[in-house]
Amino acid sequence: MDACLMKVHRSALEVTQKRIETRTKEHHGVSSAVRNRLRDAVFGTQDGLISTVGALTGIAAGTGSHETVVIAGCVIIAVESLSMAAGSYLSSKSQREYLERLLREEEEEIARDPQGEREEIFEMYRVRGYTDEEIDIIARRLLSNPKLLLEDMAHKELGISPESLEEPIGNAVVMGISYVIGGAIPVLPYLFLPIPSAMPLSVGGSLVGLFLFGGLKGRVVKQVWWKSGLEMLLVAGVAALVGFLIGRLADHRIH
Repeated sequence: MDACLMKVHRSALEVTQKRIETRTKEHHGVSSAVRNRLRDAVFGTQDGLISTVGALTGIAAGTGSHETVVIAGCVIIAVESLSMAAGSYLSSKSQREYLERLLREEEEEIARDPQGEREEIFEMYRVRGYTDEEIDIIARRLLSNPKLLLEDMAHKELGISPESLEEPIGNAVVMGISYVIGGAIPVLPYLFLPIPSAMPLSVGGSLVGLFLFGGLKGRVVKQVWWKSGLEMLLVAGVAALVGFLIGRLADHRIH
């Protein structure tokens, strides 16, 4: 009987969570999956565009070899996308493991010292303006359900949402694919055109790509799309320009 009740309770929770997720997507325009992946998508695409166009422009200007530029572009995208994906995986995994450790410690503290947790509940909710009578109701409800108490204490005391921890594999996949997409834009002109024609198209296409992707990001986060596009274009464009100037200065010093 108890097992049946538990199954019914879990099913009800799952249905409720799905309804909350649906309402969140309707009200805010994005799902939790999109929110969690946006950082890696922006980072990967921007870095793929900037690092690839910078390297290819330098190689094209320095060698004048069409074949060298194309091979270098493919190598850069392959190596850097794998490197970025690996870096995203390791950093996300480290962050997740650290937060999981904090959650385990909080869970152990709840089991070891429930009275101490009760006192913390009263302190936290008093600061937020609740009366002792209201807090007593909240405390009794939370202390009757260790999972609910852990979720509440993790959120309010540690700033952690147990349901929204990093997903290392997903982050790595998004990072790698985003880098490939970004890096492909400056390479494409060199596949079909001679260097004198491909170089300006590569640079111009990369700048347009930055603007459009920034605009897409603006739509996702409900900002003015063209302002978001200009922001990404200016920030990434300045980074590319500084890198280009440093490269020219170094080349001048060497020669």
